[in-house]
Amino acid sequence: MRLLVVGGKLQGTEAVYLAAKAGWETILVDRREAPPAAGLADRHVVTDIVADDARAKALVTVCDAVLPACEDTSTLEWLTERVPAWGVPLLFDLDAYRVSASKLASQRLFAELDVPRPLTWPSCGFPAVVKPDSASGSEGVSVVANEAEFTAALARLEAGGHEPVIEEYIAGPSLSLEVLAWGGYAVPLQVTGLEFDVAFDCKRVVAPVGEAGAGGPATAGPDGSLAWDGAVAPGTLAAFDATALRLAAGLGLNGLMDVEVMVGGAQPKVLEIDARLPSQTPTAVYWSCGLNIVELLHETARSGAPPAVDRRPRRACVYQHVHAHDSLLEVAGEHVMGSAAPLRLVGGFFGADEALTDYRRGARSWAATLIATGADVVTARRRADEAAKELARYERLELVLEPDGPAGTEATRS
Repeated sequence: MRLLVVGGKLQGTEAVYLAAKAGWETILVDRREAPPAAGLADRHVVTDIVADDARAKALVTVCDAVLPACEDTSTLEWLTERVPAWGVPLLFDLDAYRVSASKLASQRLFAELDVPRPLTWPSCGFPAVVKPDSASGSEGVSVVANEAEFTAALARLEAGGHEPVIEEYIAGPSLSLEVLAWGGYAVPLQVTGLEFDVAFDCKRVVAPVGEAGAGGPATAGPDGSLAWDGAVAPGTLAAFDATALRLAAGLGLNGLMDVEVMVGGAQPKVLEIDARLPSQTPTAVYWSCGLNIVELLHETARSGAPPAVDRRPRRACVYQHVHAHDSLLEVAGEHVMGSAAPLRLVGGFFGADEALTDYRRGARSWAATLIATGADVVTARRRADEAAKELARYERLELVLEPDGPAGTEATRS
């Protein structure tokens, strides 16, 4: 099996990593000389795939499938037109993506389907979240508490040419769920928990997420971190499944989508959807329950139906990013991986199960994604933190495990 991945940043890294776990060969196409995913792919072709039809066809037709891992609309449209015409499966649904790429279009879908969602402005009042309609990840996201902050946030978005989306701020756990769908039939995969840095960029993914007992959700573990083993009220995960399936049906999805919610009480409220391969969460799902989302997406497209899956967790996984700079080693949002040099996969990295990293001993700046597992989330989290501590000690860096900011708060991710 040979997979062509178009785009070598965060989504491309996820695609190439999981394809390798499936035993596949990968060809990466990216316009840049040294994107992060280039170090993980079997072959990296530096080109703009839309620039030369003959060269593109030669690349596409020696592969068994093509997976777009970029957000350039013109490239996605070009791939949707060309790749199926050349007889190769395209693992992407452009029509669904168009809706999910716009937060305003997504909100209209949420209203049409009557799914639980945050209140919108002005009904929501303060605090409120102000974010751009179409930007990716945490770009341009602000939480505002008063009129002055609100006005400043709107001005920043206007200066950047963005249409604002304004909605209720919800304090509570942030959850993510991938859904595979084809021909009106959909299958939810494993729910993961998200934690963010001060810039609202996802710094850590945790799996599994557990429901609390009769005493209600646990707000913190023994070290003060969010206690994901019992983070949500009973019934929350089933409600999340039901909402995600309704959204997949409403989109008419033929492929993969990701749904992100905030949980207030027992009610998961939908923040956003992304009809594409996301970054971060698929790897946490792979390590926790063994499901390879890239492999499942190909099987879904090949057979015209999503397969039955066993999403029961086998172990817990904590997936977190660290960034070395200015004599510090700190847990940071995923943006540090997007700007990394070509990554290497290193097993047993300072006690973690694996790491994706451009680390070089003695280098002044580098980043790593630490993947640690355990019998439960507390154990996996401890192993991830111990790996970071050992790395900081070895490199004589000051460790900052938790920069100021809430563990789980409304945000977006790539």
